[in-house]
Amino acid sequence: MGMQFDVKSIHAATSGLMVGYRTRLKGAVVFPFSSATGYSTFVDNTSVSGTYARSTTTATITAVNHGLSTGQWAYLDWDLTDNPYQVTVTNADTFTVTVANSGGTSGNVTVWNKVLLQADASNATAYSIVIPGEGILAENGIRVFLATDIHSSIFYG
Repeated sequence: MGMQFDVKSIHAATSGLMVGYRTRLKGAVVFPFSSATGYSTFVDNTSVSGTYARSTTTATITAVNHGLSTGQWAYLDWDLTDNPYQVTVTNADTFTVTVANSGGTSGNVTVWNKVLLQADASNATAYSIVIPGEGILAENGIRVFLATDIHSSIFYG
């Protein structure tokens, strides 16, 4: 395989859609500012809608054909803390996650079920992530969720 010439880059200062079409995630640079801590979560731009019910520190999510397996990560956008969560699957339509014992006891949730890459920051040092081979396939594009005071650039193609 020869050198690839079609690699592009894009920068994000807030969460949102980075690339809106099928591509491969090739790498990323994470830029935490000041004493920022948190995550950069890159997902395939596809989601499923569902509902949740929380009992103390366990939230049960019902999302038809969620496509997850126990141990995988999903990014949950809801009225509890938006974050990546590791899931425990009950069946094809239901899974659970561990949450804080606060917030709503039920509501709607958007499940981003194809996490491509998750990067954490614990200080204000920028760092690069190189993805070997041909990269990670994002069939529907790449969306990023960024913690406060964290920016990121991706390389794709």
